[in-house]
Amino acid sequence: MECNRAEDEAVAATTAKKLPIIDLRCDDKTTATALRQACVEFGFFYIVNHGITDEQFAELFEQAKLFFALPLEEKERCNIDRSTNRGYIEYGSERNNPVKQTTGGTKEGYHMGNEMTAERAKASGEVHRANKWPQEAVVPHFKTTMIDYYNTICAVGMKLLRIVALALDMEADYFHQFFTKHIALLRVLHYDETLSKPDEGLFGAGEHTDFGMLTLLKTDDVPGLQIQWPDGEWVDVAPIEGAIVVNIADMLERWTNGMFKSTLHRVLNTTGRERYSAPFFFDCNADATIECLPTCCSSESPAKYEPILSGEYLLKKLKEIYPEG
Repeated sequence: MECNRAEDEAVAATTAKKLPIIDLRCDDKTTATALRQACVEFGFFYIVNHGITDEQFAELFEQAKLFFALPLEEKERCNIDRSTNRGYIEYGSERNNPVKQTTGGTKEGYHMGNEMTAERAKASGEVHRANKWPQEAVVPHFKTTMIDYYNTICAVGMKLLRIVALALDMEADYFHQFFTKHIALLRVLHYDETLSKPDEGLFGAGEHTDFGMLTLLKTDDVPGLQIQWPDGEWVDVAPIEGAIVVNIADMLERWTNGMFKSTLHRVLNTTGRERYSAPFFFDCNADATIECLPTCCSSESPAKYEPILSGEYLLKKLKEIYPEG
């Protein structure tokens, strides 16, 4: 994509109901303009030339497949504690939309974040704690692969923070102060072959919005993700080789007074094939106060949302998904 065609790409995306593609090699002004339009219109976009190699993606999914292929008792050695958000999530135990889902999603998962000291875990406001790893003898390269990918995609997230700030007419480093002890979370997910039946409440993942700042998603080549287009239609988000799908989450919608959209999305299995994905939730410090930015409100457009602490909001939303936790 040529950088000087970013606006044309956004118009074409609207017409064709396909997400715009933002090239991170472009200059700051062009990239910020394209990102702002995508966030206002759709809340979703692709990024390319982000710095993560195809080899890194391939290794991430290879290790995910090795982990999920383990016997259940082996995976349960690092079973998630519902008072934390790290470790193995059993198949069918998560309902992203408790109202519309009659069963848990047809997936299993694994969550990890920063390798934490006890002090940092405490500072996270109990949203996250220490990682829970499978035995190294069983999947020797799982831990190192996950940590390497986590650190690499964190760096991509920091690049995006700069572009988001510029898109909002803020100083480029404005959001960095809220990510000094961030609680970003990486998930790897395995969806089985079960076909979705949305009319019967059976989904890969029920419709929902994400809770934090930004989500950076990489998937394999099997389709499944759908977003709700502004006209209400559910639209497929096709995997693009080398590209990452980015979406706005609830906290950034609150920060922007609703100008940037935290868009409903879901996962449907329409192919009868297994699917692997790796969403990265780039969430800020637990003690960060989320309140309307000065460039997003005025006397004519006052703040719509009350200020809230990031950690409090995340815990509230997690309890909706895991009510027994």
